[in-house]
Amino acid sequence: MYKAVVFDYGNVLCTIDRDSFVRKATLHSTLSPEAIRIALWDGKLELDYESGKFDSRKYFALAREAAHLDEDYGFDQFVEDYRQIIQPNPDGERGLSVARDLGARTFVLSNTSFLHARELFSNELLASIPELHILSYKVGVMKPHPRIWLKLLEYAHLEPEDCLYIDDVSEY
Repeated sequence: MYKAVVFDYGNVLCTIDRDSFVRKATLHSTLSPEAIRIALWDGKLELDYESGKFDSRKYFALAREAAHLDEDYGFDQFVEDYRQIIQPNPDGERGLSVARDLGARTFVLSNTSFLHARELFSNELLASIPELHILSYKVGVMKPHPRIWLKLLEYAHLEPEDCLYIDDVSEY
C-alpha cells in the first residue's frame, strides 16, 4: 500500500495551453507563432528558467529578445499573458482531493517556473492540500534528475516504494 501520492503539476493538476500565450505574443512580435514556440520552449531558455538559473525579470528580458517582442510589450503585460498558459484541470484537482480523502499523504513534484508556480498557489485546493511542493525552480534541478526526487524523499521521510507518482510524461 502506498503512503503517499505525488502529483506532477503541468498536465496533471492543471492543463498547459502555451498557444494562449503565443496568440498574445504574436501581436507583439515579427515572428510567426511557430517561431515564437521554438524560441521560448524548444531550447535552453525554458530549461534554465525552470531550473531557477534566473528570475522572472531576466526570463522576460531573454524571452523578449528570443521571441522578438516589441519594446512596448512590458513585463506586467507579459506576466498577465504568460500566466494564462496554466488552466484548471478539474480531473486533476479531483484526484488530489480523492487521494487526501483516502488518507494518503499528498505532494506536488514538478518542473516549473516561478510564474507558473504563482498560478498553483493562487488555487486554494492546489496550494493547501499537498503537504509539500517540490518545484524545480526552487530545487535547481529538473526531472528526471534524481536530486529532485531525493529532496522529496528527504523532506517527507519516505522511501521510493512508499510513493505513487502521477505524471503525464511516462519516463518520469
